[in-house]
Amino acid sequence: MDWQTIEDQCLKANKFFGQLVGVWPNQEKFTKIIIRFVIFIIIITTITAQISRVVVFYSLEVLSDQMPYLDIGFVILIKQYNYVLNEKKLKGLLNDIVADRLIERPKEELEILDIYSKKATFLSCLYQVSISFCAFMFVLLPTIPPILNVVAPLNESRSREFIYPSYYFVDEQQYYYPILVHMISVAVILTSVYIACDINLVHVVHHGCALLAISGYRFKHAMDNVSFSNEKYLDVLLDETHAKISRSIDAHKKAVEYVDKVDACHVHYFFIILGLIIVTFTSTFVRLSTMEIGVRYFTFCAFTLSQMTHLLFLTIMGQFLINSNDETFQAICEAKWYNGSSKTQSLYLLVLRKCLSPPKLTGGGVISLNLESFVQVLKASFSYYTVFRSA
Repeated sequence: MDWQTIEDQCLKANKFFGQLVGVWPNQEKFTKIIIRFVIFIIIITTITAQISRVVVFYSLEVLSDQMPYLDIGFVILIKQYNYVLNEKKLKGLLNDIVADRLIERPKEELEILDIYSKKATFLSCLYQVSISFCAFMFVLLPTIPPILNVVAPLNESRSREFIYPSYYFVDEQQYYYPILVHMISVAVILTSVYIACDINLVHVVHHGCALLAISGYRFKHAMDNVSFSNEKYLDVLLDETHAKISRSIDAHKKAVEYVDKVDACHVHYFFIILGLIIVTFTSTFVRLSTMEIGVRYFTFCAFTLSQMTHLLFLTIMGQFLINSNDETFQAICEAKWYNGSSKTQSLYLLVLRKCLSPPKLTGGGVISLNLESFVQVLKASFSYYTVFRSA
């Protein structure tokens, strides 16, 4: 297969959504600039409208009501511009996925790449459905009052609903449809940016996991043809075995370097996003505790689940890498290293020692991304919520 075929096969969704929001590295430069500019203007105007509502109608209730939406606006910009500023790094990571497919490999290694590619595709589809469903629920909010006016009419028509609260310094009823169009465009941009950026992360992380698994496979089978009881056999295969182990070490080194590049592309992004997620969860919990049960209440519940899914996807990427490193460690231990020479055994020991300091994803080099950090973020958010509720 050629480069284009593999790119379309493995990164089709990444390319489609990346081009929609201007973060696909190989997209035409002028087109990227136009798309980024339009998105920037739309998001800045919605952030300005939301801040205006807080300033003009300031109260703690208005502030707590607005915070989740404000955070989402900032998250959109951070997600997009993380890949804008790290465009060369992202291009290198995505190109490596295709380039590693073009390398001539044994059937078993190709199967490992296929397994992790399918996992990444499945998780990407699941994430797309989750984010799209939440955005769709918010977009449907303005349609509920007209439907209820027909199904269960009152003495007077119900007031029109907006997708999210904001203040545009105009008569909202007179300019209802232009405002609604702007809000729908924000929802579409939010969905596209979230999907485009996060499925890139899913694919590069799973490719790192695949490279670690391939190195573990090589270590495990490097000594298969060596018998300790046959001295002559050992002498004949010594050079060949040493070459296999050297290739295994090169594969492990490449995997570690690739994961380090993934972390370097996201290290500050993770730190900022985790902080904003804590703020979003806290304000959402506060808002849910003061809302009456109704359509918007259940929409907020779906919004909370969507944010939880977002947080889980970010943290579980780090957990996948930790698990892959543990599996590589186990594969090395299961190899017949004891049949090799002392020189060969020392190479295995060095790699095992390296596995004790695994490559990982971090937030600012401070917070390790794993399932434990997922729980810690939720606990911190709920702790801040109880503080605000008791204040």
